[in-house]
Order: sequence, then C-alpha cells, then structure tokens
Amino acid sequence: METIKTAQITCTLYRSFTAKALAALKELGVREYQIQASRAVVLRRKTGVLGIGAGIGLEEQPADKIYFQVKVTEAERALQGLSAACALHVPGHGSVFSEEVGIVEGSFWEVGELTPLAGAERIAVQENLASITCTVQRGRGNNLVKAVLNLGMPMPQVTAGDGTGLRDKLGLIRVAMPTAKDVVHAVVAGHEATDIFGALIDAGRLDHFGAGFIYCSPLDRGVLNNMVIRGQRHSASIEQIIAAVDDMKGSAEWRKRSLEGGERGVRKRRYIEGQVNLILICNEGRANDLVQAAMAAGAIGSTISRLSHARTDGASSPVSPAREISELIIGVENVESIRAALQEAGVFNRETAGFIALKPVSLAFTHQRG
Repeated sequence: METIKTAQITCTLYRSFTAKALAALKELGVREYQIQASRAVVLRRKTGVLGIGAGIGLEEQPADKIYFQVKVTEAERALQGLSAACALHVPGHGSVFSEEVGIVEGSFWEVGELTPLAGAERIAVQENLASITCTVQRGRGNNLVKAVLNLGMPMPQVTAGDGTGLRDKLGLIRVAMPTAKDVVHAVVAGHEATDIFGALIDAGRLDHFGAGFIYCSPLDRGVLNNMVIRGQRHSASIEQIIAAVDDMKGSAEWRKRSLEGGERGVRKRRYIEGQVNLILICNEGRANDLVQAAMAAGAIGSTISRLSHARTDGASSPVSPAREISELIIGVENVESIRAALQEAGVFNRETAGFIALKPVSLAFTHQRG
C-alpha cells in the first residue's frame, strides 16, 4: 500500500476568529480545507451579587475546527501563518498544531507550495504534544470536558456524531444504546499524556460496558490556547503568566505535576496497543456504507460526523461541499485488508471522492470483557 507522507494542520478556534483564519489560508496558498463546527468550553469565574452565586462554572462558545494538509517541510510555515493571522499566542483565541500522516494513494486531495505571510513575526511553538479523543454518549461529554479543564488543560472541544459498530451487534439490547455521540478533543503536553489519559478514563467511567472509547495520538508541535478560566481579576491572567514562563523556559516541561488522585492516572489497565487511526473523509451520504465495508473487513466501529469542504481558488472538483468524516481505530495487521475493502466499496470513485489517511495511535482504551 502506497502512502504519501504529509503534515496535517488542525486549527481549533472560537468562531469570531474563523474569518481571519480562512483569509490567512487563502493568502498562504492553501487550496482546500475541511471545516467542522464544534463547541469550545472554558471555566467561567462568577462573582455573583454580594457573594451570592459566586463560583466557577462551565461556559460554552461556538467554535470551528479547520483541517488541511501541507508538505512536511511547510508545516512550520502554516503554523506561523495561522498563529500570526489570529494572534493565537494570546490566550483565549485558539490553537493550531501539526502532525504527520500518511495519505493513501488514490485519495482526492491537493497540496501546493505555500507563500509566507509578509511581515509575520515568528511565534514560539510547543513540541512533544499529544491529542486525546474520547467518544461517549450524547450529553456525557461535559463530564470529560470538566475533567480536562480541572486538570489545567485548555480549550477542550466537543463535536457531534453518530456511532456505529458495537450497537449494531447487540440485537434487541441496542435500543438502550443511543447512536448520538459527543466526541471530546483535547491537546495536552506529551509528557503528561499517559497520566491525563488515565484520569479521563476514570472521569468518563470508560471501564464500564458501552461507556465509550478513548485514544491518544502524538502531535509534532503547535501553538496552544492557554485559556482555562475566564473572568480574571488581575492585570495579568494566570494563562499569560504561564505563556511567559513557557517562552522563557523554551518548553512546557516545567509544568509537569502529579495529577489529583495520586496513582489514579497510572493505574494498571488493559490498554489496547498496536493500533492505527484510519481517517476516512468522503462526500455526504457515503460514510455509512464505507464504514460497514470496513467493519466487514475487521474494523470494530466508528463515529460518523459531518463537516464542510471548501476551496480557496474556486476550482471545480468532484469533492462535495458537504462531507462526512469517520476515524476508525484499527489493528496494524488489518490496515491493508480494510483499505482494500474500502477501495472495493468505491471510496476512490468520483461519486464518493474519498480521502484516507493513516496516523499512529499511542494508547487506546475501552471496556473489555474479562
């Protein structure tokens, strides 16, 4: 199986900054991108009236996730261009990060040379990052979001999807298992990823049957939003202080700490190893058939979400503006058979205009019998 190594850039930001990001993509020369609606969550400090009602609660804001691919050698240029255009070094705007993926030959996608943005000041990036993604039943995502924020990790985002796989195999029992899912995404420091992963398993009670699925993947580098709590009462927020110390130290390693709960995050568990994340994007209406073909070839299941595709050059393409995305966590030994099944199901024909990319999974977990 032939793959093309590229850098996938993901920009997560509040919707008020989306227009600036899209303008920057056009100026950079990015030809096409995918955009997915989400909700970003922070903690809000409430002052109350005469102390009544004071405290900290969750606050949600509409946000967007923008995905696109560039040559590996141009990942830094893309990071810097988006960071400068949206001032992502300022806490509370958003994040951008890059990761290497292998795009399967036959996929519908385009990549060109990027143009550096004139006068853009270089912004310090963090290295050794990790992404954690957890899928749970709709309405239970806030439990994980609260856990992420309480651990000091900024800007978790929640997207909506429809699950398939385990539920389809349960016969009459499946009526008690809703298809609607919350997919919670968080980016964390690589040196804390394992501990945070374990803490989120506890927060979501993912060791219970049907509770959900969680996995972690390595990221190369990025600029992360450090806003955790809004409603500061000082001239400099804690997020600004943290960003300044990160800059002076040259990394976020100094922030390593023991997570609340002692050994909770490192409790011995039966993690699922030897997995790969197969990212499948296709024209709307085709994902369910493709996922079913993948399941017949060995995939366990997946969550299908909607997103939009757009071009910055206005060129015609078989790629529909209405797209669907599904991320399947599969065993390394099943990659080729699942790819072949997807190709036989028409993933690369013009009606489907499919895109397949592969990236590593460092940890995965769900309830396992025995």
